[in-house]
Amino acid sequence: MKNNMSPIERCHAAIRHQPVDRVPVSAMAWFIGARAGGVGTKAYATSGEKMAKGQLAFLNETGVDMLHPMSDVGQMASGWGTVMRYTEGLAPMLDAFAVKEPEDWEKMVALDPMKDGRMIVPITAISLMRKDPKGKVTSLMPYIPSPLTSATHVRAMEEVLVDIIVNPEALKKGLKIIADTTIEYANKLYEAGADGLLYATTRASAEIVTIDQYKEFAEPLDRHVLSHLDNHDGYNIQHVCGVEPFFELLSSLPYTGGINWWDRGSNLKIKEAKQKWGKKTCLVAGMDQTTTLMIGSMDDIKNEVKDTIQQGFTDGTGLIVAPGCEISPNTDFAKIRAMMEAAEQYGKGK
Repeated sequence: MKNNMSPIERCHAAIRHQPVDRVPVSAMAWFIGARAGGVGTKAYATSGEKMAKGQLAFLNETGVDMLHPMSDVGQMASGWGTVMRYTEGLAPMLDAFAVKEPEDWEKMVALDPMKDGRMIVPITAISLMRKDPKGKVTSLMPYIPSPLTSATHVRAMEEVLVDIIVNPEALKKGLKIIADTTIEYANKLYEAGADGLLYATTRASAEIVTIDQYKEFAEPLDRHVLSHLDNHDGYNIQHVCGVEPFFELLSSLPYTGGINWWDRGSNLKIKEAKQKWGKKTCLVAGMDQTTTLMIGSMDDIKNEVKDTIQQGFTDGTGLIVAPGCEISPNTDFAKIRAMMEAAEQYGKGK
């Protein structure tokens, strides 16, 4: 086991199931970067310089091992015409969808990540962050939505679910265009300095779609996207939010190193995941962003980290302590530092 690893070394070792000096920590810190950097909502979402400033400020406040530079789910979708609502103190929200009728799927065209939407914002942010001394050694894994997830950012999710049944061919044409854009976007993120992706397969859960629907409308495109990335190191982390995640399917996707899910709020707990998939997939989980990090005490946070390590680090490999989804922009920085302290106390390598 190597002592005194850098954050990026620690994260990559965990993803590869190699020994670590201690369990790495990600805070799933997305929009909170605006608050950390003292940047307004719209400025953070539309300026790579402001995003870099905010993410690095959060890193300085907390010392986490992994960052996910992003502002909101409309970074790509806005290129197709989705309109966002900007409210100070809150992450930008979907306000008006680009695809209003099924035939609109067939009108979509592939986007240029350097010109369309706001994809240039995280691309620029990552490039700037890599020039910072701390940014050079911290794992940068920007959020990027899978094609089916993106589809629910350009059309209301309930309407996408109807299209799966009623307008499947039109939807598939739109999904293919989204996939082509996703590949271009992902490769520009790699070119800027990302060492992996937080690939958001957020609809891969049984309370949203059936497994057969996911296999027909999403899995082939997920495989297509991941197989056409310029970087095949396999550091990508699948991010799924639901209570019935398709863990077996997600763990089989190519160039996937880990899965992030809300173990504290789903029916799949970290102990079971470790027993079934712990030798194959790095588990990126353990903290409840909805309660523990919001209203829990420092002891509650440290105890939850300890419990996560006891369940998910049984063989000394394959765990990154993280919330199940984005933390609230109002999360106390001291609580993130408490996560780090607990990882130092309880998560030493074996």
